[in-house]
Amino acid sequence: MPPALAAADGRDYGACLDGNCEVLVSDPVDIALTGQGGVDRISVRAVTAEGIEFSTGDGSGSLTPGCVSTLYENGSGSRCSSGEPEKPKPVDGVLAMQVVDVRDGTAVLRLVSGAVGPPPSSLRPPMPVLPTWRP
Repeated sequence: MPPALAAADGRDYGACLDGNCEVLVSDPVDIALTGQGGVDRISVRAVTAEGIEFSTGDGSGSLTPGCVSTLYENGSGSRCSSGEPEKPKPVDGVLAMQVVDVRDGTAVLRLVSGAVGPPPSSLRPPMPVLPTWRP
């Protein structure tokens, strides 16, 4: 029998306030943040056999082990890989979410972020180009 799931912060969701934690989630829960990735709250709506279903103030989605969802002001992205998931690196202005493992109705959710603020320029929407008026 595999060992029980463990997370660095257990079920202390207050540890996530700074956007950096690893918690166990079994039931719906609201996790408060201080604006990392432009997000003030992540609501885990359900834990399924495949991962978690979540929502933020701007949208909703699902996340499975092996995938990382990145949230930032005016955007989001995701990437998945096979094999052992690599822990995301902190990036200023970006909140990375990762389901490390899910078993028996419990998921290990990892949040990683850098400082609150705008995301790197590569993630910012392009500035609109306004036509030049010519008489």
